[in-house]
Amino acid sequence: MQTMTLTEMMRLSVAMPILATISVVVLAAALERLYFFLIAERLPTGLWQLIRSKLEDGDKDAALSLCRRSDSTMGQALQRLLSLPKTDTESLVEAFQLYRQRMQLDLSRRVGLFGTVSFIAPLIGLFGTVLGIMRAFHDLSVQGVGGPAVVAAGISEALIATAAGIGVAVASAVLYNYFTVSTRQRLNTMDLWVLELAVLLAEPQS
Repeated sequence: MQTMTLTEMMRLSVAMPILATISVVVLAAALERLYFFLIAERLPTGLWQLIRSKLEDGDKDAALSLCRRSDSTMGQALQRLLSLPKTDTESLVEAFQLYRQRMQLDLSRRVGLFGTVSFIAPLIGLFGTVLGIMRAFHDLSVQGVGGPAVVAAGISEALIATAAGIGVAVASAVLYNYFTVSTRQRLNTMDLWVLELAVLLAEPQS
């Protein structure tokens, strides 16, 4: 059985170069988002644990010093909240909204691309499928007689375009769901930290 090369696939259907271009864009966006989520703006869980430990010991100044060492958005938020003159829950939550909105915008950037591609990729594949079927019937009418060899090229074009479109759509849908759920979980975790911070600051300092 002869394996079709990538170049042959690109030449087989007009939909294939389009899907290939979209795949490159999706891959580049996914790598950028993964870098942002996992490295550039990683949730500072370790920092929060240290801050909580200092606050439980009643050492607010040490907790504030720890915040100044972090360049993350959440680190900046915690530094701002610890510096507020009022440390009741309402004041902390209100002051935190600016940082929460900034983080939400940063986390949501380019995520919509994956949702859009998961929708349009099968349609592009379907477009290639229609073209392949049209080609098969055209070849059949030109030859005047039926046979597998006559319609093979058109059917191949139809099947490859469909498979490629579905493959790109599935990958994009998985990425969209991953980043959407991760964004929601991260924001919920940050909200929980702010509420915990309010409770810790409300406790009598030793």
